[in-house]
Amino acid sequence: MIIHPPDDDERTNSMGLFNTAEAFRLSAMTLEDEKVKIGHAASPIRICYYHALELYLKALLRQKHSVKKIQEKFGHNTKRLVEEAEALGLVVTDEDREVLSKAGTDAIIEARYIRTGAKNWPELEELRHTCKRVRDGVGDLLFKEGVPVWL
Repeated sequence: MIIHPPDDDERTNSMGLFNTAEAFRLSAMTLEDEKVKIGHAASPIRICYYHALELYLKALLRQKHSVKKIQEKFGHNTKRLVEEAEALGLVVTDEDREVLSKAGTDAIIEARYIRTGAKNWPELEELRHTCKRVRDGVGDLLFKEGVPVWL
């Protein structure tokens, strides 16, 4: 009997995306606890929160869309990811919408690559709170669909 490995759609599922997002969120919180929050030292924390937010949103989208469609239609575009997540039932507060817009695609690139100059990044505390609320909202929706996620 030949056993075929699962394809990307089977391997990249909502549970895996959510739980990986949770690992990035918890890592950001641990780094934040180290009290290194100024200058470039905060960059790894931001990257972890940004990545967690993106993965939480994609975990919800994965309930409806294939991996290929998520890559092609939404990519790393935070605005499009949030709009689709809301269409799938995620409730986003005005405060979170503002943080998510500041943590959009450009901010993600700016956090990963060195670009000098003034930034309009969300504060780490804002990122932490938004990330937790998005996590809870997505987690509740996935749990209702029978997806085993950390809650």
